[in-house]
Amino acid sequence: MGTSGLTGEFDHLVEAHLDDLYRYALRLCKGRTADAEDLVQDAMLRALRAKEQLRSYETGRAWLFQIVTRTHLNRIRALGRRSESLASDLDEQAFEEALAAWSPLAGPEERLLQEQQREQLLAALDGLDPGLRAALWLSDVEEFTQREVAQMLAIPEGTVASRVYRARRALRVQLRTAAHEAGVLAERVR
Repeated sequence: MGTSGLTGEFDHLVEAHLDDLYRYALRLCKGRTADAEDLVQDAMLRALRAKEQLRSYETGRAWLFQIVTRTHLNRIRALGRRSESLASDLDEQAFEEALAAWSPLAGPEERLLQEQQREQLLAALDGLDPGLRAALWLSDVEEFTQREVAQMLAIPEGTVASRVYRARRALRVQLRTAAHEAGVLAERVR
């Protein structure tokens, strides 16, 4: 990308992907909106300072996600600890957006069940190690290729595959355990 028109293209790139970047940051920050907003703001400042490094507009989405990911991982390293919060700590706006994305169910019992499943899934996702959670989110939700995720997280492609597999397995075990405890499953499935 040449310097002429760089600012306009950069602005367009950020504008086109800002909602996805914020959603990803919100997931990385376990639903804490203030932290997600700070993360996106810090990442976009880094991206603005490094916009000359962007090779082409087509690779811009992955480049921006990589910056958000690395900014988040740097923050975790700087803190030296993981903070604890519940997935149900979503602010009202994030909760309303999530609800608006779903189609309504026939009855209140089904809606309650769906909400409980959502909370269980988010709690299970938030319970994952940050490296597993980032790999799974980028791969399964944002639909980046294994190679792109490896570049974003600065790890080998095989490690991405391993992390995604381990994250899916951990989610499956946690959700089956929750279903068993709720009486949905007759016996515990491993």
